[in-house]
Amino acid sequence: MNDGTIQTATERARPVIHEWGDGTDTAARPVVIVHGSVDRSDTFRRVVDDLPGRPVLGYDRRGWGASRPLGDADVDFAVHVRDLRTVLAEQPVPPVVLGHSYGALVALAAAAADPSRVAGIVAVEPPVRWLPWWPVDDPWERTVRGAAAEGGPEQATRAMLAELLGPASRLHLARARPSDLAADGAALISEMTDPTVDVPSFDPLTFPLPTAVAAGSRSAPHHAEVARRLAELLPHGRFAEISGAGHAAHVSHPQELARLVHEIDTVIDTSEEQHR
Repeated sequence: MNDGTIQTATERARPVIHEWGDGTDTAARPVVIVHGSVDRSDTFRRVVDDLPGRPVLGYDRRGWGASRPLGDADVDFAVHVRDLRTVLAEQPVPPVVLGHSYGALVALAAAAADPSRVAGIVAVEPPVRWLPWWPVDDPWERTVRGAAAEGGPEQATRAMLAELLGPASRLHLARARPSDLAADGAALISEMTDPTVDVPSFDPLTFPLPTAVAAGSRSAPHHAEVARRLAELLPHGRFAEISGAGHAAHVSHPQELARLVHEIDTVIDTSEEQHR
């Protein structure tokens, strides 16, 4: 990234933000959603439906969804963290941040950089690749590398969606335009090969916020193992298994994710009462 005083076009542009929920529950803590790779914020709409009355904000990260044009060679993990920190700084009160996969890692790093801006975290299968339980050769990364070598970015997206969604990916792929799959593949390859993701971006042992780290019972074993181990390391962490879910739990089990948000609320409220 360019850290000089002259901003690039990427740094000046802002990701596309979506505001959901009617905010009728004025006492409810807001929620900010950060999606993962090969995804976009509106796939969380069923989770939002189970958070009635709450103000909920989601945004399409650079390279994905409506923010696809903002993905370029300057975008790395630090840019995604900075984007989230900007979103958080604009919130009237600290929200609960719900992050999925790569988005969960972004959420943890942003919260560690400025914990006063966040009330609590729900992190669904964050790919903390620098923890010792993450495999040296991640199966999904191997799949994407092989598919990209054979058919380029479009084939990389097809292979990744097949891993994520299984047979359900067939309908999605049948409807998708090759140009969109290729664009998503370029962003996917960029995120998977970004060496800065392998550098520790927060210290689990001193992370100060209430955090629920979740994994689906049907997810890849190393995803569940890293989620469980991370929860054990966090001073205010707990692990939650989502029964019957795979990696895309926000699509298949939205009520369970909403429940985790509500449970984090309870933990935050208890902590605040103890410090009064």
